[in-house]
Amino acid sequence: MKKPIQFFVLLALGACFAFTMPSKSNTDSKYFNVVIDAGHGGKDVGCAHDDVAEKQITDVIAHKIMALNKDKEVVIHFTREGDNFVDLNKRVEAINAMKPDLVLSLHVNYSKEVTHSGIEFFIPTEKAKAEKASAYAEKLADKFEQKEYKVRSIKPAPMFVLKNSEAPAVMIQLGYLSNDKDRNYLTDKSKQMEMATIIANFLKEAK
Repeated sequence: MKKPIQFFVLLALGACFAFTMPSKSNTDSKYFNVVIDAGHGGKDVGCAHDDVAEKQITDVIAHKIMALNKDKEVVIHFTREGDNFVDLNKRVEAINAMKPDLVLSLHVNYSKEVTHSGIEFFIPTEKAKAEKASAYAEKLADKFEQKEYKVRSIKPAPMFVLKNSEAPAVMIQLGYLSNDKDRNYLTDKSKQMEMATIIANFLKEAK
């Protein structure tokens, strides 16, 4: 764990990052720095159904997690603020510069098979990165299952953020926008709050 890191998002002809990193002490384990990577944003809407877009859902839940976090030892950073487009390279550059303890990348799924439903967790394919990420994913999956959410799987995948983040990284596909049942909870304010609470509580315990 590391000291908190200031993270500023600047907008100029798009989204770009500027951040400062104070000196860190290897002996100071007080703070647990977490990057919440809200998938998509701006011109990149992600998957969509009618007037509901993935970028909106991930942004809302990311900010609810931030608002719910009352633990001063858990420091949350974003890879984007609001409805801004930030490409994957910029996201990873910012993540690796901050050297967080954990990266959670939030996404929403979509399938032509409308019966597909449930939450999926993805971890890096590289063995050295996968072990710690897998432990985090298993704890998160258990917390969602305790609240009666369907968890489909935890599996390795070569997603860009997972592959290129130096810190342990977990991608959470929060449900299928193409599935009626999943879409109902993904777009319901109380269920969004519940999902954010599950993640915020996990972070408090994970520090």
